[in-house]
Amino acid sequence: MSDVVVPALDPDESNYAHCQVVDVLPIRAERFFDWYIDEPIENFMLGTPFVSPVLGCEPLPGDPYGVPGSERLIKFKDGTVARERILSTDFPNSYFYMPYAYDNPIRLFSDHAKGRMTALPEGDNARIVWDYAFHARNRLALNVVKLFVALDWKRNMANGLKVIKAHLAEHGPEKRIHEVGGALKVA
Repeated sequence: MSDVVVPALDPDESNYAHCQVVDVLPIRAERFFDWYIDEPIENFMLGTPFVSPVLGCEPLPGDPYGVPGSERLIKFKDGTVARERILSTDFPNSYFYMPYAYDNPIRLFSDHAKGRMTALPEGDNARIVWDYAFHARNRLALNVVKLFVALDWKRNMANGLKVIKAHLAEHGPEKRIHEVGGALKVA
């Protein structure tokens, strides 16, 4: 994957299959990203029947993850991988990132995705708004990608937020998921 080119974002939003999940988490909005950005995603992105669980991540050469331009390699339990690049940050409010160079079956229909996670104050809690969009390779692929996003990817994201919420409700932000032995099982 050393010759991988970072794709350009498409300015035409109609070429993306969008989804959004929103939840209120028991953590102050201004503290959320300090807690979240270093939490290994394999602790909360546990997969679905169609999306393999994340097995681990490895930082790629360059800036530490969380800095614009930094990248990591995400490894999935089924042996597939994806790169993730931070495009911009506005901590403690949000960050914008691009998964790309994935080698799972969605690669046949999509060449990259984009995600933005935002933490908004809601009293002493954080309203997390997680937007995600897969870019379709062409108009024919767009319907397949929209179906995948609606039927499975959005569920994967919502399940991830449920794990984070359950952890914060039980342990608070003083400890991360990996510091208490892993993800709580959530329905």
